[in-house]
Amino acid sequence: MTANHPETIPGLKLSSMRFPVRWGEMDALGHVNNAEYLRYFEESRTLWGESLGLHLDGRGEGMILLKANITYKKQVSYPANIEVTLFAGKIGRTSFHLVNTLTLEGDRTPAAIGEFVIVWFDYCANNPVVIPMSLRGALEGSGVAN
Repeated sequence: MTANHPETIPGLKLSSMRFPVRWGEMDALGHVNNAEYLRYFEESRTLWGESLGLHLDGRGEGMILLKANITYKKQVSYPANIEVTLFAGKIGRTSFHLVNTLTLEGDRTPAAIGEFVIVWFDYCANNPVVIPMSLRGALEGSGVAN
């Protein structure tokens, strides 16, 4: 991925949220701190999961983050309005990929792209388990998705 080439985002659009950048999210260099992007993307995944009725309390079965990768394309500074969009990626037997874009209002090119590997996990057995058909359906677009 380079700044001169548009990104190809894989998969189905699952959800989108818009909100303003908060003053306290900036760092000493005057732009949004890198760690904040992880928070933005986590909130996107969490709200999407809750919209499907998934339990996010660490009991029974649920999502657990295996890998996170963020590519920072542009600086984001206060004041700004941003949109965080969540897309489905590759779906395996016990894991799936989610892709987030963070875009500044009025801009079509993402300021950041987050790529995440999520494992469907049995917290009691402490092991990965097969993704439920309802979740697989939401990720493939054949089930309920926000």
